[in-house]
Amino acid sequence: MRAVVLDAGGRPRLAEAPAPADAMPVLATGLCGSDVEKIGVARPGTVLGHEVVARHGDGRRVALIHHLPCGACERCRAGHESTCEQFATPTIVPGGFAGAVQTTEGVELPDGIDDATGTYVEPLACVLRGAERVPHGRVLVVGQGFVGRLFAEVLRRRGDDVFATDARPERAGRAPDGLVDAAVLCAPAAPLDAVMPGGTVLVFAGAGPVELDDVYRRELTLTGSRSSSPRHMAEAAALLPSLDLPRPTVLPLERFAEGLELYRSGQALKVVFTP
Repeated sequence: MRAVVLDAGGRPRLAEAPAPADAMPVLATGLCGSDVEKIGVARPGTVLGHEVVARHGDGRRVALIHHLPCGACERCRAGHESTCEQFATPTIVPGGFAGAVQTTEGVELPDGIDDATGTYVEPLACVLRGAERVPHGRVLVVGQGFVGRLFAEVLRRRGDDVFATDARPERAGRAPDGLVDAAVLCAPAAPLDAVMPGGTVLVFAGAGPVELDDVYRRELTLTGSRSSSPRHMAEAAALLPSLDLPRPTVLPLERFAEGLELYRSGQALKVVFTP
């Protein structure tokens, strides 16, 4: 089968790769910022891609679950599934930027959702899990890339007064008109002075240095959230049809380099590849 494989220099190249014995055909895979971060870093031979829609052997279209916690350990029971020891085990093999993956678990897509939009289920699930740690009220979302847009949409839908900033002026939303109850960091920035004393800051991406003296003196709650859980995947699949989200740029795998450049340059908010 064809796959985008990292070569000896860590660069993505379209190549032939062995298909899994128990295979599910891939229908679409979204490019995530974490995929981009691994280019040039992950070991040679790696196939990236975890926002995957595939066709199950019984004919169902499913959004694949990226990592499976055990669901029973102390960490899972406390709501910290992404720190479960089992969580690190790969579930999407070899990776989504390929013609097929090994059969694994997923959540069924609603009939009205096309394959490309179905890749939104996994990042939306991550956002839903993170949003549970954000108190209701006036919320600032820092970063309006694709995930920041997801956060803003989810928070508005639940009734929050949402503000949004971005380093790119054309992406920025409504700037805060005063202190906010909480901030969600989806980009490398830590505007703690925008959060009222006693407020909450959710770190959802690498935020760079954080001035802990501000956390101490203003009694802020600093928390993090990473990845999703099977419960949030199911919730995301059910919620997705009701959200107003931007359409992806859809390209075939052979145009991976082009799609990667569109993403890196900011010309495309979301890029999805089809085999």
